[in-house]
Amino acid sequence: MEKNPTPGEIVVMAGAAVALIFSFLPFYKLEFGNFTDNTSAWGSGLFPVATLIPIFAVIAGVLVALVRFANVKYPPGGFFGFTWSTLLLALTFFAAVLAVAFLVVDRPAGTSLGFGFWLLLVGAVGSLVGAVLMTNETRTRT
Repeated sequence: MEKNPTPGEIVVMAGAAVALIFSFLPFYKLEFGNFTDNTSAWGSGLFPVATLIPIFAVIAGVLVALVRFANVKYPPGGFFGFTWSTLLLALTFFAAVLAVAFLVVDRPAGTSLGFGFWLLLVGAVGSLVGAVLMTNETRTRT
């Protein structure tokens, strides 16, 4: 088995790493006069919804790494009815949709999205793009 990852696998794993790293930086900022505070995706008030974004992306990235580098075999019958491609697409799709949803949700007065959110969004969307690339790579190989 070839150990070099495909471009799609690299993008999924990189997106997962970006999502995990930047989930610990400010997701929301609160500014009220001279008072400033922020919270990460793991912080109070955002758990579990914001926390699911990096969790889904990291699960996808770890699965890709296990299959590529640790020679773990994906079950031929699928996992809970999901094929390899659909499982990756589902995980990364939900991570990206949750991240995009925070763009349109009403935020309390004085709050704004922090730079950790924006990079978490990039990681989640990047992992989805990588999963789509992997699906296309699989189709062109067969």
